[in-house]
Amino acid sequence: MNLKKRNTWQLACMMLCVLALVISGCGKNSNNNVEPTATNSGGTNTATEEPAGDKPTTIKVSNWPKPNEEAQVAMYEEYLNKMKEKYPFITVDKDEWGYDVSSFLPKAASGELPTVYETFFTEADKIIKANYAADITDIMTKNEFDKSINPELLKLVQKDGKYYGIPKDGYVMGLMYNVNLFKQAGLLDDQGVPKFPKTYEELAVTAQTIKEKTGKSGFFFPTKNNQGGWMFMNIAWAYGAEFEEQVDGKWKAVFNTPEAAAALQYVKDLKWKYDVLPANNLVDVGTDLFQMFGTEQVAMSFGISDWGNAIVQNLKMPKDNLAMSALPTGPKGNATLLGGGLYMFAPDATPDQLDSAFKWLDVRGFSPQTSEEALNGLETQSKTANEQNLIVGPHGLRVWVNEERINAEQAILDKYTNVNMAMFDDYMNNGSAGLRPEVPVNAQELYKTLDVVIQAVLTNKNADPAQLLEKAAADFQKDYLDKVQ
Repeated sequence: MNLKKRNTWQLACMMLCVLALVISGCGKNSNNNVEPTATNSGGTNTATEEPAGDKPTTIKVSNWPKPNEEAQVAMYEEYLNKMKEKYPFITVDKDEWGYDVSSFLPKAASGELPTVYETFFTEADKIIKANYAADITDIMTKNEFDKSINPELLKLVQKDGKYYGIPKDGYVMGLMYNVNLFKQAGLLDDQGVPKFPKTYEELAVTAQTIKEKTGKSGFFFPTKNNQGGWMFMNIAWAYGAEFEEQVDGKWKAVFNTPEAAAALQYVKDLKWKYDVLPANNLVDVGTDLFQMFGTEQVAMSFGISDWGNAIVQNLKMPKDNLAMSALPTGPKGNATLLGGGLYMFAPDATPDQLDSAFKWLDVRGFSPQTSEEALNGLETQSKTANEQNLIVGPHGLRVWVNEERINAEQAILDKYTNVNMAMFDDYMNNGSAGLRPEVPVNAQELYKTLDVVIQAVLTNKNADPAQLLEKAAADFQKDYLDKVQ
């Protein structure tokens, strides 16, 4: 895909992002060199004090790569070297912890949050309300992030006109393909690209063909750790289902409908009619999907562009064995889940620590600026990934609105692209069709609720999708939505 074509896709995608997001609306940190800070009535750091200059400061950074993630380790070591060179007074402590719904609250309540941590779009509201994120309004505006990031994304991290986080990336759900299994099944076109299924019915038939020709599972569908519900949303929307509605100011669970039951029946059929799913009914993405996909035990799965490199690096799968397409069309058209990640900051981080955290982001290349120095971190990331034989070229949604920054990022990607982009063109060009934001209230809890019904239809051939959803909707209403009225 040429630069102009990619930029056209990007601009269109960002516009869709804006439209979709209009619809939507987890104490003290003992690791943060505790110093007295000004706080607002909610208990979060207002960060109105000015940093003290080149004062020795220590910050802790989450999501540090694990030792076996060689490419990421190399990138982060390069970032550390640049931090030491530019800001010798800043010490960066490593924390491998990454956001998890079950571990966040205990970590936050005991004051163990890293200075800068990552989380999901869906979690911003509850984290802000619980006062587990610092007010970064002053430093955000000082560094012009407020003027450079998609304003609809910024709404996710705002409360009472103040900012409590930074949207860092976005993703559009697509379909991932193990190219070698498609080749074995005779399902490549004359260019060597997988024949992508265009409808959910075609997906099931394609998966069945792969199972018959290779003996391997044609499709992977997660069922635990909130991931089954997360993936189910894409199918259900495409079947015409909705999940939450606000009526007279009150939220209602509305997924006890024929449309939702039809979508759940489709998932059930993947198991009992088409027999294309793995034998294990309790599976997740990070462990089971990556392992099975990377060792050619499964041919297709829902996925996002970032997952490919995790599989390539950890399972040593050749980078050219991955392709992606847009999601199939359902009976009611296209529907594709839009999600993403945020940077948030420990609630008791001092002004010096926040200033240092923003310097860390800048060194990593996450900055609205387009100077060579500002883009150095992104260049390091792309160059190192290329040298480590990881996938460079495909990307998720960008958060920036300034075209100069978008073009500068794309120029770096073009410089280091090392895969056949025909394997990803359908995803890059068509992946945003039917873009849908995650539900605005208790999204993760909804996913957990849906995990249970998905497990039920995959373990019991006689399970009734409509009955399961009727009970699930009633339970979700009672346990969650009634409590936010």
